[in-house]
Amino acid sequence: MDSPLDAAQCGQLGKWLMLVEQAGKVMNLTGLREPHEMAAELVLESLRLLGDSTFVEGSRVLDIGSGNGAPVVPLAVACPQASFTAVEARSRRTDFLQFAMRQMKLTNLQVICSRVEELPAVQRGPYDCIISRAFASPQLFISISSGLLAESGGIRGICGDSEEEVRQAALEHGMNVEALERYEHGGRMRISYRLSRS
Repeated sequence: MDSPLDAAQCGQLGKWLMLVEQAGKVMNLTGLREPHEMAAELVLESLRLLGDSTFVEGSRVLDIGSGNGAPVVPLAVACPQASFTAVEARSRRTDFLQFAMRQMKLTNLQVICSRVEELPAVQRGPYDCIISRAFASPQLFISISSGLLAESGGIRGICGDSEEEVRQAALEHGMNVEALERYEHGGRMRISYRLSRS
């Protein structure tokens, strides 16, 4: 897929990477230090979750375990037509995400400090899509997500090299594997996947 980002969006994400780098000096947001490594790991890998299909107008998207903002920040920048919610249990990280959101003038993202299992009823969906980058094992992530999805909703995730676990978890929770891509990143194999309701 061609880059979905225009110059203004690239500028927004450049600001986010700068904020991650600055905050990383006082809190452990990422082990990466080189700008090109940060861009590849945090932006380009996050955008893999778009595949060849973006989010439709008005889509509600939940990111579980948002951490430093990947993948939710790049996707919120790339898809201004959708509404994103970032859930992160660690208050220092949610403080960082809220600060970054204000600095970037990112209006289609809200940040919630909570464990996903403890979300208040009003925040429990249903969501059109649930996303995550290495929040938990595919089995746990898909299990939690399936209870928060709209009837026609989907799941998009990035994990280590565990293709069989993704397929098994999808089968157990009544999901179809729409796309599954194995790729090398930083010398290790990873998988990005997209699931939909059967």
